[in-house]
Order: sequence, then C-alpha cells, then structure tokens
Amino acid sequence: MNTPYKLLHFLILQASILMASCSPANTPKNETSPTILPTPIGTIAPTRFPSPTKSVDLAKLTTNCVKILDMSPKDVKLRNSLVLSNTSGNSYILNLETNGKTYLDNAPSDGVSVAPDMNKLAYINYDSGTLVIKDVEGKDLRLLDGYDGHFSLIEWLDNENIAINKANDEEPPFTDYSLLILNTLTDANKQFYIGDFPDGNRAPKSVSWSYFGKIVPNSQLTEVIYPAEGDGYPVVLWDIKSKSEIRRVYFSDSLPAPVWSSDGAKILITAPVKFNGYVNFIDTLPYQGGDELFVINDKGEVKRLTYLTTTYKESVYMASSWSPTEEYIAFDLQNRNEPDFGLSILNVNTGKITNFCIHDNWAPIFWSPDGNQIAFTLGNGFEPLASKAYILDLEKNLAFKIADHAIVAGWMTNK
Repeated sequence: MNTPYKLLHFLILQASILMASCSPANTPKNETSPTILPTPIGTIAPTRFPSPTKSVDLAKLTTNCVKILDMSPKDVKLRNSLVLSNTSGNSYILNLETNGKTYLDNAPSDGVSVAPDMNKLAYINYDSGTLVIKDVEGKDLRLLDGYDGHFSLIEWLDNENIAINKANDEEPPFTDYSLLILNTLTDANKQFYIGDFPDGNRAPKSVSWSYFGKIVPNSQLTEVIYPAEGDGYPVVLWDIKSKSEIRRVYFSDSLPAPVWSSDGAKILITAPVKFNGYVNFIDTLPYQGGDELFVINDKGEVKRLTYLTTTYKESVYMASSWSPTEEYIAFDLQNRNEPDFGLSILNVNTGKITNFCIHDNWAPIFWSPDGNQIAFTLGNGFEPLASKAYILDLEKNLAFKIADHAIVAGWMTNK
C-alpha cells in the first residue's frame, strides 16, 4: 500500500450512486434553532418529530446558480493558503496572496491532512516511512519514523491528535485494520479494533468510509460510531466510558462517514428516514425516498436538519463539511432527477438550503478560516489529471478556478 486509499473509496461510492439510480450569497443571520427531542439513552426507538402547523415549503431549498470563472476576479481579495494535491507531481501549498508554491516533498497525491486550527498539515512520506508535520511555510515541525505502507493517514481529530489506519496483515492485500490515534505532541497513542465493540462488523466491505478500521471516534475519545452486525446494516453510537449503546441508525453504512462536531458533543450523519421496513426517524411528513442529514448528540437525541425527501426523490448528500462556527454545513447535493443540484449550503438553525448549481464536485469541501469562501474540486472523479481546484466566494456570489490538475486538501492560515 504505497498511498492511502481514501480517494479510491470516494470514487467507488460515487460510482455506486450513479449506478443505483436565488438567495443572497452572504451567509444568513442566525435564527432560533428547533427543539431537540429526547430519546432515552441506550434505546434504539425512532424519534418522533412534530408536524408543521401550517403549509410551508418543507424542503426550504433556494437555487442560486453562480457564475464560474476561469480565474480570480481583480476585485476579489484572496487571503491565506490552499493545500493542493498535484495529480501530475508533488502536492504543494499555494499562497493565495503571493501565488507562490511550496512543494511538499514525497507527499502522496491523496493523504495530506490539515489540522483544524489551519496552522499545520501532516502526511506520510512512504519513501522514508516518516510521518511529516509542517507549517504553512513548509517548515518541518515534527518528523516521526516508523510509518511504512501499513499506515495511511485519515485526518486530524483536533490540533494534537491524528487518526491513522493501521493494517494488521503482514503483507498486502491488507484487509484487517485497526484505528491508531496518535498524539503528535506527546507521541502517546491509542488503538481501537472493531472486534472490541459489541457485534462489531469485521467484514472488509461493511462500510465505505475512509476509516478502514470502521471506528470513527470524537476528538475527546469518549464516543465512537461503528458498524454492527445484524439486519438493516446498523451503525452504532457507543459511549466508551460507560460501555453502552447510545443509539443505532440503519442503512447508513455505505454513505459518507459521519462527521463529529469540534467539541465531540454531536455527530452529523446521513441516513434514509426509512428503508426496507427499518425506520430511523418517525414523523408525519411525506417521504419520497432517499437520504437526509441528521445530528445525534451524546445523549442519543436526534435533530433532523433537512427535509428534501418531502419533495424530491432519492437525494444524496456527499462530502459534508461543518463551517468554522458550525452554524452551516456545506455539501455536494446529488439527485439523478434534478440536474441543477450541486454544491449547497445548509443553515443549521433555519433549515434553509442554498444550491449554487456547481456540478461535478467529487472531493471533500473545505471552508476558509473566516467562513466566507469554500474551496472544492471539479472533475468527473475518474480522471484525476482533469481535476481543477476552485473557490466559491459567498460575498461576491461567484466561483473561480485556482489551479489545474489539482485536488483541494484544505486551507491554511498565513503567518
């Protein structure tokens, strides 16, 4: 395993979806959040939601198709830096203010991760078997030996801890993985194995997540979510300290991996409202089929965030990303029956979705430090050399290309 396979997992997921099947651009102001309805801890009973008291547009979807330019307009002030994976060579840091490039020696084309504080990045140099941590100027902060082809970087959990896939097989092909959490300040580490959890599903294809060990922890390492054996392909939210199940969700196994909030108190998950007799969430609203976005807190209480399935059939949410304030979520909205669907933003407090009609976004989405811009990659997902890095400017209400032959890996704050 010379490089991580997160991109491969993403492309497989995209292919399976294909086969199966104008609001202001400024970020809106906060509105009062709906009440979270409680579910007793340790139960798996569905949650009921109150029906609206008046006829309204439940989907709350606004279309705001923006212009997509080949270069940055002169009146757009670019700040900070972008980390780009160069599909024809080394990955690099692009200073948006000077247009200077700092190349990352022997960085894989997929597997560079930026810390939440956007002050450092990490990747594995497979030539030397070294975990490399650098600042925005490309200076080495730490070099840790012992990371050969058995390891693949997943992401930073917080500004100290990194999640890493560890293959337990001696030789490839690797199928038996555990999750290694490394503290980059103290070198302390902790490992999780799917067999350590009740009914943990060890099947190699039990989930299509970048976490090959199948266990997705919060940064505090107090809770995890993992796939369990059983009908309905359940995934389980588990409390590590009390060793108890908080909640389970069905048919969320092949969807994008759940995304924890920065404080580890809630998790964003994509799931169908109901499917094949299994019901995740109960309300009296119409349901056309497909997935929705939900948040589950550490008590098992559920908040439904989106309602597109009340109007549209078979919508899919890909590459979900919390904004820096976690008041908004960006994602790639896909629906084979709605060709205008694309890069969209959800206001978590109001439920309003703005669709910017940007199609063919096939890689993760990244918010700028100030939350006013979003970086993303355009391409069909099967021709990496044709990929292009873009920025959506929410204040100027337009998108523009930043680089050719590049995949966005994150933002960094300039010194």
